[in-house]
Amino acid sequence: MKFFNKINLFTVGFILVLSGCNIDPELTDVYGEEVAWSSEANLELSLNKFYPLIGQTYYTSHVNQDAFADILKKNTPSESSNLFTLGSSFITPGENPLGNWDWGYNWIRTCNEFLDGMQANGDRLPADIKLRAEAEVRFFRAYVNFELAKRYGANIILYDKLPDGSQRALSTSEEVWNFISTDLDFAAANLPATVPATKAGKLTRGAALGLKARAMLYAKRWNVVTDAITALDGLGLYDLYPDYEKLFQMKRAQHLENKESILEFGYSSPNFGYSFDYFFCPPGDKGYAQISPTENLVSEYQMADGSSFSWADTAMAKKPYEGREPRFYASILYNGASWKGRTINTVEGGVDGYAIGGGTTSTGYYMRKFFDGSVKTQDEGFQPGEFTFYFMRYAEVLLIKAEAMVEQGNLSGALEALNKVRRRAGFKQDLTSGSKEDFMKLLQQERMIELAFEGHRYWDLRRWDLARTALNGNKITGRVPVATPAGTFTYKEVDADNGRKRVYLPRYNRFPIPSVELQRNALVEQFDEWK
Repeated sequence: MKFFNKINLFTVGFILVLSGCNIDPELTDVYGEEVAWSSEANLELSLNKFYPLIGQTYYTSHVNQDAFADILKKNTPSESSNLFTLGSSFITPGENPLGNWDWGYNWIRTCNEFLDGMQANGDRLPADIKLRAEAEVRFFRAYVNFELAKRYGANIILYDKLPDGSQRALSTSEEVWNFISTDLDFAAANLPATVPATKAGKLTRGAALGLKARAMLYAKRWNVVTDAITALDGLGLYDLYPDYEKLFQMKRAQHLENKESILEFGYSSPNFGYSFDYFFCPPGDKGYAQISPTENLVSEYQMADGSSFSWADTAMAKKPYEGREPRFYASILYNGASWKGRTINTVEGGVDGYAIGGGTTSTGYYMRKFFDGSVKTQDEGFQPGEFTFYFMRYAEVLLIKAEAMVEQGNLSGALEALNKVRRRAGFKQDLTSGSKEDFMKLLQQERMIELAFEGHRYWDLRRWDLARTALNGNKITGRVPVATPAGTFTYKEVDADNGRKRVYLPRYNRFPIPSVELQRNALVEQFDEWK
């Protein structure tokens, strides 16, 4: 087995960018397994191949996943998310646009190859370095197993070592969650609390505790969730960044203090940037406008005073985009918004105008969050982006804490965690609730807004068992401005799904085992609901 096979200087340079470290690896045409363990520098190179798991595509995969929910709409009708959500295609054991079975087991094998090599060659390095390396890889193995578990109901095949050629049956949900928890416990015990600035983005104890809280939320192990967050808070390292908008405009090169970032992936333009803006910006920016926020989301942004927005309110409908809470302006581009030295114009026929068919908005809105508004791309063109991607941030941890606490009967503690997130958003009046049921409605709305476009919405609806009511039989809408003779606008509702109803089948709450796994593994049987 070989960790490095014909790695050239370009590849080494690429990995060095990922690590952010000044290391001097041994360079040859072919690297044998033992070379990876011959020095700490070479070990770092071996570890760095796992880090693309946490953000190499910036937020692209996350917004694509949110397009399967109710907050984003792909503008091209033939996109897979549109075909699936509108019932033109279905999840089957042979076809699943949200499946990740092969991806997961390829990565699990890579993790176990590393751990196997560590057993054979790890004694060449100091014990603390070896432990830290094992902790990193077990973190990534836990993450991959978690991503499999949340799709397949935690009924997957566990591999704690390299396959020996024999077939394995599915593990129970209890076994899977225990395995993930154990890996993350090891990671938390052996990763450093902090890393030097030169190693920004490397795994820390807080990252392991944060991922454990996220995973155990899906496992519904509420006390384990709160214990993990208590340990994370005990580090004294994390807090909310004061400005929600500026949080998503940070660059690694600025070296700004940001206590909200628990685990991030940094970019550096031009050599290691991303093209997210190019594909998702409005056409007036010379972007491809592949995706649009929905009115289903936009209407959920409250007014700055905490009151709910309603199109039925005549005053609000007359000026629908005035007086909203700050996260609205940080996240949504709407008709009349100031943007890149111009004004967004979503009137039909306008430069950013509404249309069905792709290349422009199908809802009357564009994303603002994650974009760099400081560059007039309509004049200067696009350069590789370099904003920070957050794999996990403290606001998510607080919302996880709120949910776990209310599930344990601690309503006051849950409200405090929830309201801390809302105070950062500028709300002066804390929310109150008299029951778990009422609180969950508040929490569900808050996760929808605070974590918009970060890839949580579809999975949230699914794990709450709300997808069958929030998605099935419903439609996605937008609002398109219509100019009046007086120079103002009215806003007509449009059906972004073009007269179709959305489809979410009950059995989608657990994806089917892929046909290829059933064919190659006689010990695995398809789930009952998929037979």
